[in-house]
Amino acid sequence: MEELFVNMGQINSLKVGGILTTVGLGSCIGITLYDNSVKVGVMGHIFLPKSRASDKNALPGKYADTGIIAMIKEAENLGALKSRLEAKLAGGANLFSNLSLNGTSIGEQNAHAVIAELEHFGIPIIGKDIGGSYGRKMRFYIESGIVAVTAVGKEAIEI
Repeated sequence: MEELFVNMGQINSLKVGGILTTVGLGSCIGITLYDNSVKVGVMGHIFLPKSRASDKNALPGKYADTGIIAMIKEAENLGALKSRLEAKLAGGANLFSNLSLNGTSIGEQNAHAVIAELEHFGIPIIGKDIGGSYGRKMRFYIESGIVAVTAVGKEAIEI
């Protein structure tokens, strides 16, 4: 079975089968978009909430505001319909409590930004494992739409 890795700032996709995997989700958000009707799945590894004009060469998946739209376009290019897409999220941890801005950690900022973008595009979030103070790994099984999240010292969960 084909397995593709999604690194920080990247977006990857598969149709019909295979696994999309991302690791090292600390304050970053791993997000999946899935259209069950055509078995199209897209995964992104977003690590900042808002794009900066000075970062013109950034991967679209680096930021929530550019990543979500790029993921939607990728899904549509593979035959998905935006109206059928469903999202799942993992990550958004607060690994460095001393780096919080006005009491809001970068993980919380990332989660809020991703959720706001999904709401803007009318994409429901049907599963999530966000927050806490630990990193995660996310595996997205395209054929079934199952997303498994693992963390060191914790039971694996399905979202």
